[in-house]
Amino acid sequence: RIGRSRPLITNMIRLLRLPIAVQRRVAAGVLSAGHARALLALDGGAEVQEELAARIVAEGLSVRATEEAVTLANRNGTAPPSAPRRKPIQMPGLQDVAEQLSTAFDTRVTVSLGKRKGKIVVEFGS
Repeated sequence: RIGRSRPLITNMIRLLRLPIAVQRRVAAGVLSAGHARALLALDGGAEVQEELAARIVAEGLSVRATEEAVTLANRNGTAPPSAPRRKPIQMPGLQDVAEQLSTAFDTRVTVSLGKRKGKIVVEFGS
C-alpha cells in the first residue's frame, strides 16, 4: 500500500504520456493535473499539445475552457481563438518582455503598466 487512491495513480501514469515540456509545467504548478488530463485528449500529437499548453498559461484558461478548446480543436482540426477580452493599453514592447520572461522562467508572467508605475507578476506553484 502506498497511501494513494487507484484513480490518482492511474491518472498520474497517464500524465507521463504528455510531452516533457508540458510535464515540466505540471510539475512546476503552472498547469494543473486537470489541464493536463484535458490535453491528453487532444489529437494532433505533442506539438499541438505544447501549443495549447502555452496558450493555457498565457491566457489563464480554466480547466473547463481547456476541455472545450480540446473538443473544438478535435472537431475542427485547430484550436479556436479565445473570446476577445478588453486589455488595458500597454506600451510597445511590454508584451514582448512578458513573453521573454515567461519563456525563460517557464511560467506565467504578466507585465502591467499603471499611470505612474508598473508591475511584473511571476506566478509559481511551489
